[in-house]
Amino acid sequence: MQLFMLWKCIFGPKLHQTYPFAVPPPATRADRQPDHIYVKNIVEMVSDKVLFTLRMFIEILRTVWPLYLLYSYYRGTLTFANSVSFVRVTSFFIIVPIYFMILRGIGRFVNPVYTKFINDFSEITYDSTKEARQKFLTKYDFSLSHWKPDYTIESYSLRKLPSISTTKTDLIKQTEVTLIERVLHYPFLLLGYVCVNVFGRRLMFPGSLEILRLMLYRALLDGRSNLIVSYHAKRHIIRTADGNHIDTIFVDARSTTDIQTLVITCEGNAGFYEVGSMMTPIEAGFSVLGWNRPGFGESSGYPGALSEVNAIDAVMRYAIEKLSFPVNNIVIFAWSIGGYAANWAAVNYPNIRGLVLDAIFDDVLPLAQRRMPGFISKLVEKTIRNYLNLNNIQLIKRYNGPFYLVRRTFDEMMNIIPGKVSTNCANEILFSILPRRYPFIYNDDQMLTLMKRYICFNKLKKRNLFDRYCSDTDALKRQCERYRIEHPILSYPCNFGKTFSINERQSFAIYLVDQYLVDFDSQHCTPLPATLFCLPTRCV
Repeated sequence: MQLFMLWKCIFGPKLHQTYPFAVPPPATRADRQPDHIYVKNIVEMVSDKVLFTLRMFIEILRTVWPLYLLYSYYRGTLTFANSVSFVRVTSFFIIVPIYFMILRGIGRFVNPVYTKFINDFSEITYDSTKEARQKFLTKYDFSLSHWKPDYTIESYSLRKLPSISTTKTDLIKQTEVTLIERVLHYPFLLLGYVCVNVFGRRLMFPGSLEILRLMLYRALLDGRSNLIVSYHAKRHIIRTADGNHIDTIFVDARSTTDIQTLVITCEGNAGFYEVGSMMTPIEAGFSVLGWNRPGFGESSGYPGALSEVNAIDAVMRYAIEKLSFPVNNIVIFAWSIGGYAANWAAVNYPNIRGLVLDAIFDDVLPLAQRRMPGFISKLVEKTIRNYLNLNNIQLIKRYNGPFYLVRRTFDEMMNIIPGKVSTNCANEILFSILPRRYPFIYNDDQMLTLMKRYICFNKLKKRNLFDRYCSDTDALKRQCERYRIEHPILSYPCNFGKTFSINERQSFAIYLVDQYLVDFDSQHCTPLPATLFCLPTRCV
């Protein structure tokens, strides 16, 4: 019996904390943790640190091994003797973790808090009712690698990436203009594939890095504790069609408010639901479903374009089938790189209530090229277009529902030129979407120029331009309302403005911008105030 308990302690999940019944008070001393945080003894703590260090070292090896292999080849050190040394090093990385796993298990075995947890965990595997599982998740916070999914998407439902670039021939024509570039197309593709899998994915999604999760460890624990204790959130694991386990959390406000709308949040490239954008719609009174993308937090897998779309597809289906929200009562709230998942969901679930897109980009390629050396610009372009083609503008063109953009005027990430809102990536979305939706308003260069000037102006100049062309906003609202009544079915491009005079078109060229754009005077990572969050509505 004791040996069986030791076995469970060796291979059991990592325990983070036990949830208190009330909001945990702050620690009374700077060197003391709150009582609900699980305290490891010295044996378990040292073993965990050694295992973490080994994992970090392996992560570094996975990043640099192609360069080391190339270096060894040119130095002529790829010999049999060196191969034997490599086998010895590999054996070290196998034997040492086994030793410290056993040592960690012994440390857990003599810790009464962990032994109680592992006993409860063993019992719950036999009593797998929904109520018992949820009660356990509201009592313990632990590593979910051993947890059975609460909802599963079968593999035959595997999603594919949108065919933004149409055909392989088009991709080649878009990125190669000379004969030598076409000859180097496939070698560049191979090099790009290596770069993406060695370091590119980690640069684009730094939240998947172990070192960042270690730095945010306490903040993530506090965030989960706050959601579960203060807002009675329910945590569930969803298995996607491509086999990843997605950690989700659901705050249900239907019983306490009259609002029956669900907000699904999509976080940024270093964002987690525990410390991300969930609090904005929660404070606004909505039910909220948050999730961590593959490779983030307790979600398994690796981040990427394909895993992203399969994850949001599973979350959407879970919200509709298990949480019982009609698709037309779902709003998707996305921040930064989360806009790609949100826009993909909007295209594939076109009847959603709408999109709220905060600090998103039009296309990831200009941002990637800006942060890489200029001499590899062509390689960056080919790599992005073939492996990490997060192109929001092409997706949102296919979506006919309501949405609005939140543009951060001091956004150090999305402003191509720091401090200049006229270079914000969100501008390009409006430049493209508004003429497509309202071709009879923006039907000549004069109207397009007026629209672009208004979008790029600062607050004072915008106000002056608005007062000049939109002095009677009540009349503009009535015209929009009249069109909505006459055309109850939403469809774009629309005929709105077909019979307007030039003065009316000038007024609406300005007025429509404000229906799609909200300016927020902040930097990229400032939480969006609940006062700026509202349900998207059809403006015309």
